[in-house]
Amino acid sequence: MPNQTVGDDVLETPALTPDRDPVPLWLHRGLTLCAVMALVVGTRTFWNVQALPRPGLALVLTGGYIVMLIAAILALCVSTGRALARVDVLVLGTAIVIKLIGAWPSITGEKTIGVDEGILMDYATRTLAEGHNPYLATWPDLAVALPTQLMNGDGVFDFAYPPFGVEVSALLQRVFPSGVAVVVLAWFALIVTAIMLFRMAPVPLRPVATVGVLGLGTLTSYANNAYPSLIALPLLCLAVWKWTATGRGGRLGRDGLLRAVALGLACSTHQLGWFLALFLVTGIAVLRLGDLPLRRAAGVVLRYGLVALGAFVLTSAPFLVLSPHAWLTGVFEPLLQHAVPHGQGIMGISYYLIGGSGALDFYGTASHVLLVAMLITYALNLRTVGPAAVVLPWLVFMVSTRSQDGYWVLTMPLWIVALLTTGRDDFADAYRFNFRLPARAARAATVALFLPTVACLAIAIATPQPLDMTVTTPVTRGQAFKTLTVEVENRSSRAVAPAFAVTTDIDISEYWKISAGPETLAPHATAAYTLTPNTTTWKPPVKGIAILRAVSDRPQTLSSQYLLR
Repeated sequence: MPNQTVGDDVLETPALTPDRDPVPLWLHRGLTLCAVMALVVGTRTFWNVQALPRPGLALVLTGGYIVMLIAAILALCVSTGRALARVDVLVLGTAIVIKLIGAWPSITGEKTIGVDEGILMDYATRTLAEGHNPYLATWPDLAVALPTQLMNGDGVFDFAYPPFGVEVSALLQRVFPSGVAVVVLAWFALIVTAIMLFRMAPVPLRPVATVGVLGLGTLTSYANNAYPSLIALPLLCLAVWKWTATGRGGRLGRDGLLRAVALGLACSTHQLGWFLALFLVTGIAVLRLGDLPLRRAAGVVLRYGLVALGAFVLTSAPFLVLSPHAWLTGVFEPLLQHAVPHGQGIMGISYYLIGGSGALDFYGTASHVLLVAMLITYALNLRTVGPAAVVLPWLVFMVSTRSQDGYWVLTMPLWIVALLTTGRDDFADAYRFNFRLPARAARAATVALFLPTVACLAIAIATPQPLDMTVTTPVTRGQAFKTLTVEVENRSSRAVAPAFAVTTDIDISEYWKISAGPETLAPHATAAYTLTPNTTTWKPPVKGIAILRAVSDRPQTLSSQYLLR
């Protein structure tokens, strides 16, 4: 860290932050207190879990409570920024201890992983640790954990991520066979991220790292469930760290190489890194065009890309050689598969509000054209929107069929890295594309770039659901039944091969079996379907909503009918 001048009221901010304004000591105190208060999140629950089976760990948490009180006293009473900095280190260390104790049941396997992403990572890790290729394996027993359902009536039972996280986890699994290695790796990644951000931050802003990464509890739940994107998080942070300096002067240098390798390894851990890579590479290209001749700028970008690609290929080399087709289909599966609607994005208009659409495909198309429009707008306006490079990629998911908030929540620490290591001044010399258009025409052209996205969303929302469903089986709250009979009319001009599910919450968690009825319903045809639950009987909820959902693939459609409101 650069030297800092500490006064009675002001702590000078070092060169790591783009803003040179002094930070008041009272603000530093407030941030430290916020970090202390954030330690309370979940601690009582952790204590309750450990008190009887592991009273020693519960006693450590009791010590954590005492440290919280002491840290709060110190935060209010110490008179210098240097002393507050020591308190911040104490708070970060206490946060790590508390969260690791909370994670103990997940690390040891006492508490099972609760999401299919983490379960697939665990299965793939154990498969690789036993010497088998995870891309050639399937785990149909994952149905117990409610896997991601596809529009064609199937579920995802195979490994569909790049291999780096599983390769490291498999090594850990061999060393610690009794633990859940992939959870250990996820927690290691989270703690490394917290320490990295803490070290990157100017002293007065260090509590932000503690609160943002460990204190809120959001990312810790993802670590307990071994999300692969969380394992990639510290690598993404390294890739974003001072990324605007990459290639400055025509040389990558040691830091540029480190960023490129980190980006390649992140992309070899989870597909989210691919989207960020598009914006980083585009941004570096425009920045270097602003201060280098075209040939040197192209050389820098090419070297950066080749190093990142080399790191990606190197980790995948064994699978590329042994099973190229399985590896290729595996790593691209999340981007190409037609999964059922899910998440908090605009597709909720069709899924939750209207209840159906005959053109769900257009949500996917909307995400593709939006990505292109944003990349073009980003390149043309880098001086203005460059600081938001770590946020822009995730807007794409808000218009896609799968639009859960986890796609960007998991990357929020990148926002802190960007705040601490880049600023508007870093983009001041970016290349300016001069098309000699009047300002009004330029704004109109920018708006026009996003019109295809709006058109795709309008088609997806406005196209009515293809199936009109009439349930002929009486459905009474709390009364179990074995079959559900439905009269289905295909009102569309295309054949539909429906898969049916009865949902009582937001997700399509499992499909019902079609005991009678055609596999494909012709245009404008009507047929009776007899549906059977996977369990012996199904009992409607005493309270709440029950909805019959019908989805199809090629075309992707959704139709809904309330059973109970």
